[in-house]
Amino acid sequence: MIFRNTFRLLLTNFSNVWKVLVYYIICIALTVGVCWTIASPIIAELNKANIFSDLGSLLNSFIVEPQTAPITLREIMENAQSVFVSNAQLTPNYIMFIVWLVFVFPFTLDIAGLALGEVFYGYMTSQVKYSFTGRFIKNIGKSCLYSFFKYFVQLILNIALFGIFYLMIKLYTLGSFLYVLLDIVLIALLLCVIAFKYTLFSCFMPSIAVLDCNVFRALDKNFKVVFKNFFRIFSNCITLVLTALVVNLIFCVFSFGVSLVVTLPLTAVVFVIFQMVSYFSSCGMRFYVYPDMFISPKKFEEQDKVKKVKYII
Repeated sequence: MIFRNTFRLLLTNFSNVWKVLVYYIICIALTVGVCWTIASPIIAELNKANIFSDLGSLLNSFIVEPQTAPITLREIMENAQSVFVSNAQLTPNYIMFIVWLVFVFPFTLDIAGLALGEVFYGYMTSQVKYSFTGRFIKNIGKSCLYSFFKYFVQLILNIALFGIFYLMIKLYTLGSFLYVLLDIVLIALLLCVIAFKYTLFSCFMPSIAVLDCNVFRALDKNFKVVFKNFFRIFSNCITLVLTALVVNLIFCVFSFGVSLVVTLPLTAVVFVIFQMVSYFSSCGMRFYVYPDMFISPKKFEEQDKVKKVKYII
């Protein structure tokens, strides 16, 4: 039900969703522009070392005939590492590139989460249609604090995700069939850890939006709600993560990567809605998904039936 109601709310509130998409696209465009400026000298050095041509040759041979690869991914990574070591003057560029990509970019994306959460809170409780732009400006201070706090709270899990991804690349470079099988296992583990991360903090932002409390109280409320309904939220979250992966891959293949400019921001919006639905469903709260469709927990339905019987008697 959490999975299905997430997409119901997405469709019924698309007038606000497109504004969030525009914000995310602006953030992506800004990041691409800044990172391109910072990374241009690095790209020039990598190009001199034929890193990109080697990658192109490897990709072409992988698609056509893997056995005839002129160079391995491991050799390309070693060549790239030697370029980084031999160009110490570009160290500030490396640092700025990593800081922007690892901290600034996710921070700017998360700022929109709380504003979007309040927009859906208004609709889900009373069908009040708040403006995303208005909520974003009104809560900019609170949103920055939430985004900053959330980044460091989730830091351990994000490092674990990066470690799994790095291990996947290392295993692939070894080239053995056994290592490829291990890579498949690691991909499954990676998806599970992503789902676990979203599940563990699924009620953090909604607690702030609904209770209007500080980040510490919201985090405490988050864990209380999540641990009572962990497997229910986690199972829905795994389904959502797999769906998001498949949809993004399909659109990416058929559009040669262009669609990711829209599908990735839309995926981020879906996960924000998922958090709100998870909170409402886990707390046993009634909420709208359509103007004429009201989701009511089973215990409330039973109470309503009892009240009707009392009224008849």
